Amino acid sequence: MAYKPRWETRWLLRKGKPARMPWRKTLTVVLDVLSVAIAIAGVYWLFAGAVGWALAAWGVAAIVFGIRETFVQDLHTIVRIYGPLGRMRYLFEREFRDKFLQYFNERNMDGRPIPRIVRDYIYQKAKGLKSVSSFGTELDIYDVENTVGARLLHRHFGVAFERPDGFAVEIGAHRPEVRTFVVRNVINVSGMSFGSINHRAAEALSVGAKGVAYVNTGEGGYGPHGIAGNDVVFQIGTGKFGVGRFVTLPDGRETRALDEALLQSLVRQHENIRMIQIKLSQGAKPGIGGYLPGEKVTEEIAEIRKIPVGKSIQSPPQHYELWSKTPEEGIRKLLEWIKRLRKLTELPVGIKLCVGRLEEVDLLITAMAQTGEGPDAIQIDGADGGTGAAANLFLNYVGFGGAIETLFYFHRQLQRHRIRDRVVLSLSGRIFTPAHAAVAFAFGADYIDSARGPMLALGCIQSLKCHTNQCPTGITTNNPWRMRGLDIPEKSVRVRNYLMGYHQDMMEITRAMGHTDPRDITPDDLRMFNFRSLFAFPDGDDPWGVFPLPVVEKLPQ
Repeated sequence: MAYKPRWETRWLLRKGKPARMPWRKTLTVVLDVLSVAIAIAGVYWLFAGAVGWALAAWGVAAIVFGIRETFVQDLHTIVRIYGPLGRMRYLFEREFRDKFLQYFNERNMDGRPIPRIVRDYIYQKAKGLKSVSSFGTELDIYDVENTVGARLLHRHFGVAFERPDGFAVEIGAHRPEVRTFVVRNVINVSGMSFGSINHRAAEALSVGAKGVAYVNTGEGGYGPHGIAGNDVVFQIGTGKFGVGRFVTLPDGRETRALDEALLQSLVRQHENIRMIQIKLSQGAKPGIGGYLPGEKVTEEIAEIRKIPVGKSIQSPPQHYELWSKTPEEGIRKLLEWIKRLRKLTELPVGIKLCVGRLEEVDLLITAMAQTGEGPDAIQIDGADGGTGAAANLFLNYVGFGGAIETLFYFHRQLQRHRIRDRVVLSLSGRIFTPAHAAVAFAFGADYIDSARGPMLALGCIQSLKCHTNQCPTGITTNNPWRMRGLDIPEKSVRVRNYLMGYHQDMMEITRAMGHTDPRDITPDDLRMFNFRSLFAFPDGDDPWGVFPLPVVEKLPQ
């Protein structure tokens, strides 16, 4: 059964671009005038002594205004969900928040996991506003919690731009057997599976990203993520949702294996799938699989994931295809599997992982250098990455470390083995602004993946309720009452604004630093001031390349 988009998305697909529905604005004005007129009539009747008529008029005015707020206006998700009561949230935020924060509570730099000052940047970009402040920075520039751990060094002299600003990353260009995938935006939408987010959020991401960036499906199968015809990276998680089958292990346990015929059929049906990604692990839950409660497994989600309706699903911690007794055996199986998938789909194949042990990185890169095989792209997720639900212990304590230091290790090892030009590196995990991205580019990133950035652009307010099915903004819930507040036309515009605004700001920062391509940024363009805590590798802590990196000369037999 093919996925069928909702009526708002079908309207947008006919229009061909993100847009707000024009009738909503007109009807909003009509209801505004009508509710005010009825309220004024109530005042007239009050002074005329007709108290009953006055009360009735005010009641009708309240109902008309409530209809306007709940069903017509398209600016505020929370108001659509909670009606006029939701308006109080914006009233307090606009009129009282800054006073309350200034005198009683948090600063703009407070708030976890994403500080308010960073969230404000994303909200401003999503709404198409210029990110401008006055008087001076509120940041302590040496505060590593709220800054990017570096100062970006601009240039005054010796800058002669011989080529125009540009950005394009080719994936799979060195492999003639695959269709090359060109990434044109510095930031793209990382994996958020259908089930962890609902169909309205996924459709808004699809429409907003079309022609701008790609959308990663996450491990939940091919659902609404590519409904607009935008570029899609199809992720294969350990649960093989959408392309898997149940298999029974020798000990009687049940797990999931890849159904190659299903995958091949899916790729042939959807030409906008441009790359396959194998998810080995995720930064917020490394070493364990994802979990989807049965209450979120609707008939539609079950059909797409190829799983039973209403049954809770726990993804296996590892891929069935990669089970092995030694790391060396597992890496050989991974390279063989990647080669098989590349031949099967005629697409580039990448991996996503949160690093645990560095020796596994060394073994993987050594095997890639020796065999000429391996992933065409590697998405590196920091241990501080985000998720819809994860066990506290794994979210807080498991994984090697931050995204940038792990990226740097990959980048240097690939260079030392002389295969850096064969692999594209992307980074995810707290890279929310172009300032964060500048540091990532300096230490080896080719482009950025982000899930929480686009989620905030959709209207997320960081209520930290993703795992409860009670998301107040209707993004990570399948509750129809909450979902209806997420207006697809309006939110697709905000997603597009954020993705394009981030890209434009990144190119502006790049030019100020004396370059035309962000990938030309180097550590020399930064003043690092916290590298000893960021880059505490077992063999050294100097991010400038002085510390020795182990080179595995030969993959052990």
